[in-house]
Amino acid sequence: MKEKRILNALEQVDEKYIEDAAPAKQKHKKPIWVRWVAAAACLCLVLSGLFVMTRPGNTPIGISGDLPQIAIPKYESGGMGFEGLMYYSAEELENGNPWREDMELSTLPVFRNGSFDPSGAGVPFGLSEAEMLAELENAASVLGLEILETEADTNATKSEDGTVIPGDTVYSICGITGSGNLTACADGSLVYCFPSGLKLPEAYHFTHSDTSDTEAEEVMKYLTETYASLLNFGHPEVVLQGDYSFNGDFIRRYLVYDAGTDATESILNYSFRSAEFAPDDNGNLMLIRLNNGLCTAEKLGDYPLISVSEAKEKLLSGQYQTNVPVQMPGEQFLAKVELVYRTGPKEESLLPYYCFYMELQDADGWQMTQDNGLKTYGAYYVPAIQDAYISNLSTYNGHFNELT
Repeated sequence: MKEKRILNALEQVDEKYIEDAAPAKQKHKKPIWVRWVAAAACLCLVLSGLFVMTRPGNTPIGISGDLPQIAIPKYESGGMGFEGLMYYSAEELENGNPWREDMELSTLPVFRNGSFDPSGAGVPFGLSEAEMLAELENAASVLGLEILETEADTNATKSEDGTVIPGDTVYSICGITGSGNLTACADGSLVYCFPSGLKLPEAYHFTHSDTSDTEAEEVMKYLTETYASLLNFGHPEVVLQGDYSFNGDFIRRYLVYDAGTDATESILNYSFRSAEFAPDDNGNLMLIRLNNGLCTAEKLGDYPLISVSEAKEKLLSGQYQTNVPVQMPGEQFLAKVELVYRTGPKEESLLPYYCFYMELQDADGWQMTQDNGLKTYGAYYVPAIQDAYISNLSTYNGHFNELT
């Protein structure tokens, strides 16, 4: 593959369906994983069995019912480094997140992740083979396509002599059509891929790094309207975001999420129900990825939140999670705070966090400020729910995960 950003977007989609369409590789001095914030919430919550938990000892006044305690998932490094973004100034740390500090939110929902992979390998679970086939057929129908054949990917392994041993768990199914390939994944995501690229009308400029904000808005309006039936968003909201590569190129992402009718729905949809359009090196459409992160989730309840100021106190006292390989640099380097949900098959529980972006300082052989003036901003997470509902608070000591 030529471009790790696109690989990260595709996650479990087999390389053989997209390798001819991948864009050029960026060269990095140190691997920095750029977080795919994407986002959005499927309201078709699926009960996936009983989840036995104990009630916390101190239920706050005004919160009714028994809420199970939550074990905060360990936050590990991805295979491409740590969660860092590069900008020339903190003012550029804008990603379209609908959360605002002045929102009057007392609770937010927490979910059991039906796509959690207990092995830690990051393979998506959740939907059955029949459900993934139904997703493929529905997508093909709204696009007016015919599925000519399907290929299933399983959790196959290799023996010592290299022999492939078929697995019994299907985690994605690719449907080959006469106009691109559709891949449904067990976590509810869907990828529509054009191996040779789909040419857009001449009026639209669709590139990785030299498309202006105005041009990006125009092309996203065209794409969201063209694929409205596939997206099925009631209130599509375009997000203009990206960050810089080491050589100073602005790498743009083309995102849209289904903005909700209230603050809670918008926040959930931003994190769990979104779509991303990716160009190839020739300005053609390479793929569309739809995220449906709550499709297999089970809602555990609406949990009372702590304030930003309370979360900041925890941050400064060391009660945070991060995969940044250097210590939190201190309050004076705080650049931004936002409320987010962490997503993916390694998150057993899906809960809100305050994410603090800190301007990182050079340390331990890591060059965090580049010669061209680019600064690296690292993400430090504090759970946004009250301590009474966190079962493993005593072991939650804020140590960053060591990179191996």
